[in-house]
Amino acid sequence: MLGANGVLLLTLLLYAGIIYGVVRLIKYLIRYGIDSYFQKLDAQQTEHKE
Repeated sequence: MLGANGVLLLTLLLYAGIIYGVVRLIKYLIRYGIDSYFQKLDAQQTEHKE
């Protein structure tokens, strides 16, 4: 059986894993948003040049 320290450690590891996943998801969404923004901006600029 796990003691109180083991349960605390597992809880902290679980929280750390959740926070790590959320941070990676936010980074991905920001990077994807920036890429799509510049693609749309580039598409608008090419429309105006033609």
